[in-house]
This record gives sequence, structure tokens and C-alpha cells, in this order.
Amino acid sequence: MPEAAVAEGPVPEVPVPAASLAGAPVAAAQQSGAQLRDAPLPDAQLADAQLADAQLADAHLPDTRQADTEPATVEPGFAAPQPSPGDALAGSAGSLGLVARLVPPPAGSQGAAFTLPFPEGVGAAAFQREDAAYVVFDDRRPLDLAALRHNRLLWTASVHLLPSATLIRLRLPQGSTVRLIPSPLGWTVAALAAAEPPEPIVEHAAGGKLLLTATAANQVVSLADPETGATLLVGTQRQSGQAIAVRRTGPEFVLLPSWQGVLVEALSDRLTLRRVADGFVLGAEPGTLAISAIEDDARTDAAMLTRRFRFPDLPPEMLRQHVALGLEQSAAAAPLARGPVRQAIARDMIALGMGPEAEALLHVSAEEDPKEAASPDTAGLGAIAALLADRPAEAQALLDPRLTGSDEIAFWRGMLLAIQDDASPQAAASFAVTAPLALDYPVAMREKLLPLVIETMLRGGQSRAAQTLLARCGQEPALAMARAMADEAAGKTDAALIAYDALAGSPDQRTSARAAVHALELRLRLARVSVQRAADGLERLLYAWRGDRHDLTLRERLAELRQQSGDWRAALAALRGAEQDFPPQRLEILARMQDSFAALLRNGAADRLPPLELVALVDENTDLLPISADGEALQAHLADRLLALDLPNRAGPVLDKLMRTAPTETARAGFGARLATMRLHEGDATGALQALLASAASGLPQNVADRRRLLFAAATAHRGDFPAALASLDGLHSAAAAALRADILEQSQDWWGADRALTEYVDGMVPSTGALNDTQRQALLRLATAAARAGDAATLAGLNARESVRMGSGALADMFHLLTAAPVRGTSDLARARREVGLAQTLPASLKAVEPALSH
Repeated sequence: MPEAAVAEGPVPEVPVPAASLAGAPVAAAQQSGAQLRDAPLPDAQLADAQLADAQLADAHLPDTRQADTEPATVEPGFAAPQPSPGDALAGSAGSLGLVARLVPPPAGSQGAAFTLPFPEGVGAAAFQREDAAYVVFDDRRPLDLAALRHNRLLWTASVHLLPSATLIRLRLPQGSTVRLIPSPLGWTVAALAAAEPPEPIVEHAAGGKLLLTATAANQVVSLADPETGATLLVGTQRQSGQAIAVRRTGPEFVLLPSWQGVLVEALSDRLTLRRVADGFVLGAEPGTLAISAIEDDARTDAAMLTRRFRFPDLPPEMLRQHVALGLEQSAAAAPLARGPVRQAIARDMIALGMGPEAEALLHVSAEEDPKEAASPDTAGLGAIAALLADRPAEAQALLDPRLTGSDEIAFWRGMLLAIQDDASPQAAASFAVTAPLALDYPVAMREKLLPLVIETMLRGGQSRAAQTLLARCGQEPALAMARAMADEAAGKTDAALIAYDALAGSPDQRTSARAAVHALELRLRLARVSVQRAADGLERLLYAWRGDRHDLTLRERLAELRQQSGDWRAALAALRGAEQDFPPQRLEILARMQDSFAALLRNGAADRLPPLELVALVDENTDLLPISADGEALQAHLADRLLALDLPNRAGPVLDKLMRTAPTETARAGFGARLATMRLHEGDATGALQALLASAASGLPQNVADRRRLLFAAATAHRGDFPAALASLDGLHSAAAAALRADILEQSQDWWGADRALTEYVDGMVPSTGALNDTQRQALLRLATAAARAGDAATLAGLNARESVRMGSGALADMFHLLTAAPVRGTSDLARARREVGLAQTLPASLKAVEPALSH
């Protein structure tokens, strides 16, 4: 069969190929002459092929490839198996081969990424089949993937050449996704832990064909499904951001979900996929595609969507009669024959909006009949009834994989997501395709579903599809909020405000509360109210509606606004209240509080808070200190900030609480040291020693341990035990230790010892040349004082000779000159002696400036 045509202008249709991927021709190695196969090897054969493949690939790698690799994305310590057989294609590339280069993943995401320098104009698609991810490029190029071998996520990548395309296969952790990013340098392939869902490619039926609206549609590639052997037609795009959102099934095709591009499984030999100006067209030859013939009707899309259940769209009175008759038939039937009858009754009840009654009936049916208990249809109907009864926790049966395969189940799964989060991008993307179903449901269901469907689409990034659907709905009163939101999304802010204000006066309490919040948020966005006033207004609205997800969202938003306005204490208090009122979300709320508290410390906001407010805030939130290396730095900053407040009576108890509740031993030791510092500053040596004892720990970082030894020595000296204080400093040779040792010796009147300690201290801090600062001049004066009291004439003479000039003039210099001057030896020294007597009279008061720290 011919390959997919890609010429510009009228694009010929691509018929279903007869060949499978395993049998497709492949390229011969141009330089090595090695025979390459594009079919994936079974897992059992990988080990045997690895070494030979690695040698073949490495023999032709450019010398510069390692230099091009981003080291940040290579994980040290990860020992990947030998390269996959697909890497052997590097050897066949010659001058036409493309070399993969590791790059960081997109900002704000977790995962790994690599680039391939495909030329401009090459399109790409990505999708998942079974447990493997696939990326298709509509250009046939051998690839060198050697750079991916030592990356934990990408090492399984293998290359398979198709007749007109290149296929990359990856095995990724469950829940991962692939994002393709084009650039002037080619394509980046990112394997991510999570990503925002792409915009859905919308389908429309017209003329017996299915139009798939897609931007930058490029080429059509045909291949065999690598997992099942079925024929796949793949439409590539030159831009990223669009994909098939949900599975769609027709008599002749299956439209499969993708990460980018169009993916169609052919169920008929007549199927064709071709590129057109605004996307792709799925058709059949000869004749037309087997889809609904209804066209140009508001429900055309709904007619195309596949169903699992049929909810009768009949007048309510007729439905009630059906329910009554069905109950009679059920009562008359044998116990194990009632299941099908009860399912029909449940569908009628759901059509009437009687969700709780339908759920209860299906529950009874499952209890009495084991076949009904095991039936996915019974479970699915019960879950739908639970959703209509506003009981999402009882609707988890919708996730049963046995129900997968219809648009209707995709719609109800989207409803489950939307009830839990009415801004869910995933739900919005699903609704963009399946929402027309809601138009086709009975009135009671439609009135219940459409508001949430349209509002979720508006908030979840599918505004255009929401506007289209809203235009089909007329002026139904239940959609007043959705219309106001649509006006806001379209930039009609004044009209939206008028509508919100009108709805805020609604007798329906929930509608009134939501409208008031929307109006307040819009005014804040338009800068018509300040952040502070918006927060005050939002707080008043807290009591308008309580108890559901809306209530929690409102409190989280209030906390955010309080934080923005600088009222951190109120922000954390709002989250504290939410934590108590919403136990199931406790961990989520706690994480948010921890992030807020860390932000308070990290961005300097704590430094701008009034002292008493900071103390109160920390006292109320000591449990929020983060546990990490970064967190310990934040804890240290917080403790230092408390110390700087000079409020020992208020900050002391807070530091004590922080010390006792610290999440790590290192943090506890740090808080204990700061508490000891505060108590020592207040003259409470006993309290300082108690703080050090209460925060004692082993294996502390050296700088923390040394600081605690200095504090212990200072506190012990304050209590008069000078020998123990000096003994605790043994082995410490830092400038701080030398200064403290000198302090202790001065206090104990051991002037010879103080002389030696201060000599060590001065040698470490006073430079041999250059000007001196005040701290250095004070250190020299202290040494001169100790030497004078110890009678160390040699030290005094040396100081006089070396430092007299650098001491300069002023009170410190005068005292230094007095202490280090030579003795009076004759009448010629009398004038100097008179000056020295004058200086001596002022010496006691002036020496206060250089008294040891322990005397304060």
C-alpha cells in the first residue's frame, strides 16, 4: 500500500496500510554496514543484544556529544542497563543522523527531557499504548540516543524507523505524560510526572466525514500498533498544545486519546485520514464514514457520541408512570430476576432527577442478587445516581476499568472530577468533547449538569468550547451564573458585574454566595477594591455558605489575600480553622500552611512585622517549621530575628517552645543555643546552662557544636567556675574561642594567662600592615592592659614599637600610648610624665570601652 502523501495543496487520502510495524523496511547502516531492524526486540533478547549495540553506537558517536549533554539531567549513581537495541541506529546515521541531547525539563515541572535537532517543518505526535509511550516524527531519520542511557526516566528509549517516519518508544512510570515542545533547534521531548492537559482537538461531523480541527496540521503517518498489531493512523502537528482528549468509538474507527496530534485505530479497510487547511478529515472510500447522518443541528455532536446507558427523555408524568409500573413488575418477578427491571427503573428515576432513590434501589438490587453486585452497569448507574445526589464519595465505581470505552463514561468521570474541583483542567478538557451529551439528557438531568459543565470549562481553560455550548442552551435560568462567567471570560466585565450583583440577591443561598464572591474577585482584578478590602469582604462571605468544597476554597483564598496584604497571622489563622473543619483535607491544608510560614521567613516579611505581632505569630505556629536543610536555615533566621527584638520576656518562652518542638536535633540544638544566648545576655547563667542541657544532641554540625561549647564556657564562667569554663574551651582555636578565653582569664585576674590568650587573639585578627578599625584597636588596647598588669615589659615594648603609629589619635590611642610608653629615666622624660599623669586620671572611665564581655 502507498505511504501517506504529504505534498502541499490538495493532500491525497491515506488508506489503511497492509504492512505492520514489524514488517516495515528499515535503513541499512551507511557507515558500519550493520543490519538494523526497526521491530522492537522481546525483553528476553535485550540482554544479548546490549553489548553489541552499545559498541556499534559508540563507534560512530561524535566526539563532542558529552560536552553537549546537560549534566544537571544526568543522575549520578543511576546504573542503567546497557543501551537498548534502538541505540544502534546511531551508527547508521552518518551525516544525516540526529544526536539526542539531554536538557532540563520545562520550568516548574518534574521529569526529564531531551532535544532532537529535526529540521524546520517536521511534525510530531505522542501517545500511550498499554504501558509504553510513543513519539512519532514525520521525518525518517536515524537517531543517536546514547545520551539518554544514564537518565533514570529516559534510558529505555529505543528508535524504530518507519517507511516515512521515526518512532521513539519509552517505558515511563505509571501516571507519567509526554509533552512535545517545538523550537527553532528542533523538538524537545519531555517525560513529566504531571502536566496540564492540552487543548482538545474538537470533532465535527459533516458530509459523512469527521473533521478534526487542529492547528498546524502536518502529515499523516500509518503504522502498526506496537502492542496489538492493529493499524493506526497518526496525524502530526508542527505545534504543541492540542490532542485527542477522550476515546471515541464508531463502527469503523476508534479515536484514541493522545498527548499530541490525532490517533485513529482503523476498524475498516475503507478508512482514510488526510490533512486539510484547518486540521484532519477522517473519511471512508468508497462511500461515506459510518456516522450519524444528522447535520446542522444543535445535537449533531451528541448524536455522534457513544453511550453506555440510555436515559429516557420523556415527559415527567410518563416517567413517573414508568417507575410505578416497573416497581410493580419488580415485586411480581422472582428475586433473582429483578435486576434488569430495577436497572430500567433506576434509569427512569435518574431521568426524573431522583438520584438518591435510584442509588438506594440499585443498592438493594446488589445486596439481593450477586450477579447485580458484580455488574459494572449496576455499579455505573449507582455512581451516576450518587453524583446527581451530590455524593461524589459514593461515585468511585465510575473509575471501574470495565466501564471504559464510551464517551458517556468519559463524561461522567469528568463530572466526578468537576464536583471535586470545578476548575479542573482535566475535567474541562473532557467536557470540551463530551459536553453535548448533557444537551441530549432529560430536562431534570440537564438542569443539574449543564451549569457545572459550562462553569468548569470556563474555569478550566476551555472558554471557547464553553461559549459554543452556552450558545446552544438558550436562556435557561439555571445558566445565569455561567453566562455571567462567560461575559467575564470574554472581557465584558461591566456586564458580568451587573449579572453577579443581581445573582448575589438570589434567594438561593449557594447561588447568592458564589455570585458575591465572583463579583468581589472581579472588582479586585479590575483594581476597584484594595487587597485589604477584598479580604475583609471575603471574610464576611464565609458565613453565607459553609461545609463543602466551596467553603474550603473560600477560606484558602481568604488566607491568600490576607498574606498578600501582609496580615500573616490572620492568613495562618484562616487556614487553621479550615484544618479543623475539613479533616479529610488536613494534610493538604497543613502543607499550604507550611508553605505560607516558610514564605514569611524567606522573603523578609518577618522582618517587617511589628515585634509583638511576630512573637505572637511564631508562638501560634511553631509546628509549621519545615524539615529540610533549607528549613533549618529559615529556623535559624527566625531565631535570630526573635533575639534581635530585645523582648526577652516575650521572645524567651517562644524560643523555649521552638526548642522543645523543633523537628530535628540540629534545629533543637540551634534554638537551644539562641535561648541560652538570650538568657546569658539577661545575666541568667543558670537558665542558659539549662537551655543547653535541654537541647543537647550528638552528631551536630561542627559549627553548631563549637557555638554551644562557647556558650557553655561563658555561662560556666558567669557562675564563677573559671577552671571548668577554661577546660570546656580546650581544643578550640577560633578567634571567638581566643577572645572568650581571654575574657575568662581577665575575670579570674590571671593576667599572665590573659596576656597569652590576648596575644593569640590579636595575632589572628590584627593584620600586620594597613589601617586599623575600632575593633582591632580595642583588641590591641586590651592586650596592652593585660601585659601591663602582668608586668610583661617585652610585650609592651613590642606593641609600642609596632602599633603606636597605626593606633592614631583619640581616647583609645592615648590610653595605648600611656600603657606602652617606656619608663621615666631622666629629667628629659618629666614633660612626658606630666602628660601621662593627666591621662591616668581619666583611665578608669575610659577603660569601660574595652572591658571583657563576661563582665556585662
